[in-house]
Amino acid sequence: MDQIIEKINTNWNKNSKADKQSISTVESSLNFRFPDDYKAFLYWSNGGEGYVGRNYVSLWRIEDSITLNHEYQIQKYLTQNFFAFGTDGGGICYGFVINDGFAVSKCPFGDLDINEVLKIAPSFSDFIEKAFIEEY
Repeated sequence: MDQIIEKINTNWNKNSKADKQSISTVESSLNFRFPDDYKAFLYWSNGGEGYVGRNYVSLWRIEDSITLNHEYQIQKYLTQNFFAFGTDGGGICYGFVINDGFAVSKCPFGDLDINEVLKIAPSFSDFIEKAFIEEY
């Protein structure tokens, strides 16, 4: 994750880092643990936004993630196995598919349909790495 942070640092509008208690509280509420690479990112920048390659990525603060998932009705339409963590700054939602080893997928907000979920990367760090070289 350190190499990814070094690459993303120049174009990223960084938030203050998340604290362990905030992450732990969200994990307890959700009854699952986030992947280590995602938590490492949150310890560096609790959400934030910017260009990663040609992709605009906007990640939610961990403290806001449960509320935003609820407000967008993510689990209602995409099942309990999808947990959103950000957007492309527009109409695309990014999230973890929990029952697929926390693979990162995307889905249009306008049509939150489980059949529209498209796997992007097998992990959060792969999601960031791939964003540097291909357009989502």
